Amino acid sequence: MIEQNRIPERDEVLFAFHQTCDNPTAEQVNEWTRRYPQYTDDIREHAAVRAQWAADSQEHNAQPDESLLARGRSQALNLLHSARQESAAAQNVSEKTWPQAVSAAGFDIPRLARCINIDRMVLAELNAGRMRLPLGRRLSDALTDVLGISTAWLERAVSDLLAGPRRLGHAKADEAPTINTRSYAEVIRASPMSDDDKRYWLGED
Repeated sequence: MIEQNRIPERDEVLFAFHQTCDNPTAEQVNEWTRRYPQYTDDIREHAAVRAQWAADSQEHNAQPDESLLARGRSQALNLLHSARQESAAAQNVSEKTWPQAVSAAGFDIPRLARCINIDRMVLAELNAGRMRLPLGRRLSDALTDVLGISTAWLERAVSDLLAGPRRLGHAKADEAPTINTRSYAEVIRASPMSDDDKRYWLGED
């Protein structure tokens, strides 16, 4: 296996998180769980522990104050509570199909396209199983943020859509139907978006 493609072990990820995020914020926790969804629970629990450490450190550096200690404990409990809720939500999302995830977030394809400011034809092609992986980074980031899903889940969902497309291409009399799929870049370039918008979604701006 090529080294750059190796999936990091749990302890490696937690150590890197520990080194990078001295007192993790909610934004940092979300960023790391999106990068390593397989270690979501571990990252969030580690963040809660770090929050407790930070509270204890503040307590040692200040005069003994019961309210300060209570706030630190409350912050740690809130982080753990949020982690459990988000973990349960993530589990529910993992059991949904792509159409169910879009609907659960309160969207249909036209509304989702307007929300992330992309032409609906692009999402229609993805939704119909006609857009091949990999997706562009900007589309992937936009969809994961708006729908509250992980990148890994999104890629699995797109793979499922490709495995069961809603429209088949024309077939010759002696051949099986062929599936008309295009790459992400081909779909973007074929869309009616402006050249500036196409460059944005292709990451060429």
